Amino acid sequence: MNNLQRVQIANGVHFNSIYDDRFKTSLIAVVMAVPLDKETVSPNAVVPGILTRSCKAYPTYIELSRRLDSLYGASLSGSSKKYGEMQVISLSASSIDDRYSLDGEPVFEKTAELLCSALFEPNEVNGEFDKDTFDQEQIQLIDSIDAQFNDKRTYANLQMTQLMFAKEKYGINRLGTKEQALALTPKTAFDAYKNILKTAKVEIMCLGSSSSENILKMFKERFSCERSISECTTKIVRKAETIRKKTDKTDVVQSKLIMGFRTDCAEPEESVPALKLMCAVLGGTAHSKLFNNVREKLSLCYYCISRTDVTKGVLTIESGVEKENIEKTKSAVLKELDDMKNGIITDEEIDNAKRSLNTAYLSVTDSGSQLQGWYINRMLINDFSSPEQEAQKLNAVTKDQIVEAAKKLTLDTVYVLTGTDETEGK
Repeated sequence: MNNLQRVQIANGVHFNSIYDDRFKTSLIAVVMAVPLDKETVSPNAVVPGILTRSCKAYPTYIELSRRLDSLYGASLSGSSKKYGEMQVISLSASSIDDRYSLDGEPVFEKTAELLCSALFEPNEVNGEFDKDTFDQEQIQLIDSIDAQFNDKRTYANLQMTQLMFAKEKYGINRLGTKEQALALTPKTAFDAYKNILKTAKVEIMCLGSSSSENILKMFKERFSCERSISECTTKIVRKAETIRKKTDKTDVVQSKLIMGFRTDCAEPEESVPALKLMCAVLGGTAHSKLFNNVREKLSLCYYCISRTDVTKGVLTIESGVEKENIEKTKSAVLKELDDMKNGIITDEEIDNAKRSLNTAYLSVTDSGSQLQGWYINRMLINDFSSPEQEAQKLNAVTKDQIVEAAKKLTLDTVYVLTGTDETEGK
């Protein structure tokens, strides 16, 4: 299925719609991509929460919530994510499909109008966000940053990423630092918001069976101002020249071992499906080599998984291990990878991996929100393949291509988070 309709409505702004009458809800999202930058990441990260908490027409959270309730319980939310070396700020709304409203009320259009108001008519005075609204979202941002460091598995991944990409923008935390968050003010946040509106690459996405014609006109009028688009690119480092190593000690009982590899390919290159399938065979499913051999047969770790970020061209292998098994686990992982490079892969392993990924691809079309998210992610890399088309590419991958993808991996970083002397005896 690929009935995507796409039209440019302003410089750097595209309006996209998919007609799909299988769902009882209609969805709209405004996705704004800007370059990931350490100076702007925290100010940008606080913006979507502020915009979806209140606006000029509904200046308190309670008033905005009441308006959403009046639209049959519509929802409005915001987020800030890292996608390659882009920071992606999103505002999303959903409502019941117009087919289910009383007296044919255009609920979806009214919900889109509310999202439009939140985006273009924020709750601000004299070039500053409303202080009460800002204060609440600043606290939320700081709490989210603290949560990253309190969860040791997340913390270990952050430390590995910062080490591996110390000289690349990809190493920047998607939320910034706590110090940056504490330094924010209603004015610096509002300035960030204005810059996003002016410079971001924007993708507007509607999905459902409700009409989007008036919504398109609405956003076209709003984005009629002059815009200067920032170039969003992701630097791909093809191979690792040296191996970075670092061990940190903290209050953990279970050690974390994370290995980062350069993959020599990234979206939208033709070799990406082979990389994805190779990753699944190696450690991406419950039938994988790492799960069956390193975890189950050798009993070296609590978990051992591989995942790849194809926007950046990186593969990571992550394990939870006892301290005394760190080196054994590392050796066992590298042996499984060497086996793949030497063609030691069974047809059963490939078939299991293909079935698992096919299920993941095709299940996307069963959810409106997942389908919307799929196309938004594809738009950000200027590739508009459907889940079915990506599944076809995956199914065409051969064993030789999997082996070739494995051969391209080069180890870049080995990061270990382990316990202090005090925690070893716990």
